[in-house]
Amino acid sequence: MIRSPMFLMPRRECVAAALVSVVLFGCGGEEARTTADGKVQSSSAAATAQVIPASGPTSSRELDSATPRAVSYGDAESAFKSGDYGEARKLFKSYVDSRPDNVWGWYMLGLASWKSGSLNEAEEAFDRAIAKDPKHVKSLLNSARVLMDLGRDGEALERVKAAREVDSTSAEAVRLLARAHHRLGHAGLAVDAYRLALTGDERDVWAMNNLGMLYIEQHDPTSALGPLARAVQLRPTSPIFQNNLGMALELTGHLVEARSAYDAAVKADSTYTKGQANAKRLGDVVIDPGKTPTIDVKDLAETFRLQVKMWRESVATPSKPE
Repeated sequence: MIRSPMFLMPRRECVAAALVSVVLFGCGGEEARTTADGKVQSSSAAATAQVIPASGPTSSRELDSATPRAVSYGDAESAFKSGDYGEARKLFKSYVDSRPDNVWGWYMLGLASWKSGSLNEAEEAFDRAIAKDPKHVKSLLNSARVLMDLGRDGEALERVKAAREVDSTSAEAVRLLARAHHRLGHAGLAVDAYRLALTGDERDVWAMNNLGMLYIEQHDPTSALGPLARAVQLRPTSPIFQNNLGMALELTGHLVEARSAYDAAVKADSTYTKGQANAKRLGDVVIDPGKTPTIDVKDLAETFRLQVKMWRESVATPSKPE
């Protein structure tokens, strides 16, 4: 048996020392405090001391529960996939603290921060990922999205161009290129980029939708009909596509078909407020089908499909718009 220095003390001092030990253990053993970023931080003094109760060592289960488990990538990713972006953000913060060299950890922290509304933290996380791997295309593209949300469209355009230097075949990069040009007021370059996206993927419904909305903004709703009709044909349950097609149809005087598109938007999502407002507004208007021009939306979609096919056939090697 190892003799404790306590046995060298007078009896009264020995009792006092034992009382101090009990008081420390009764305070919880480990002092914890919450920092500004939500992490729990332990004092090193408490963390290094292990108190053995008088009754003997605690069970292994009790020890395991008392020791904080390191956050794994899988834990944080599971929270992200479940849609709990705030929790995912917190977990990925903890993950990158312990593994700061993992590019994917910073990338996922950027995504979780962006989706939870923390744009500045998202920008910082994506920048950290790019600093570690300047050719990380996903970080370049998603940081461009964050920069657009922050209103810094010129910087976003540069990020997209950098991504395309790494992967010139990325349809996502071309679509973001078009969106950046669109936001910067470069209508012609945006149209060219959306067409280029469709030559790469003839079923890119978001490129079709965005192209249609660009035409509407340019006061050319007739040109918007084709891409929006084709987007609806490929994804009829999208309330956004149905509503935007309804706008193009209404602006070109096809009120019966417009009301049908608005109704389809509400049917697809009864909480979609834009579709609700447009359906109600047009529903209150008395429409005489015999006095309004009619149009076949299916024919519009087919005509645009053939147009895209011609673009694909005429472009052997797609150009790279700047």
